[in-house]
Amino acid sequence: MKIKSKKWIEREKLKEWRKQVLLRDKGMCQICKKKPNKPNCHHIIPEGVKELRYDVMNGMVLCFHNHKVGILSPHMHALWFSRWLRKNKPEQYKYLMRFVSPSMKRI
Repeated sequence: MKIKSKKWIEREKLKEWRKQVLLRDKGMCQICKKKPNKPNCHHIIPEGVKELRYDVMNGMVLCFHNHKVGILSPHMHALWFSRWLRKNKPEQYKYLMRFVSPSMKRI
């Protein structure tokens, strides 16, 4: 029996995370509410934070524009996105704030 590499296992976990985020959000961009042909799954807290990497609450479906290049995308304007998340997804925002360092919670 072939032993699966750590990289393969991580990739499979990420695929499952993406599948669960797409199901929860019905494949719809959570900002513009359109259903893109190629939906992006955005990690709200960066993927490098291992405890949240595969947590569905740390994911959100966005269209390419609202994910990467739009003036108000999380990658272009993190402060706007944080405020949008707090207003539009309060349970998700509160859940994720538990993982933010105490000094950041005052923002």
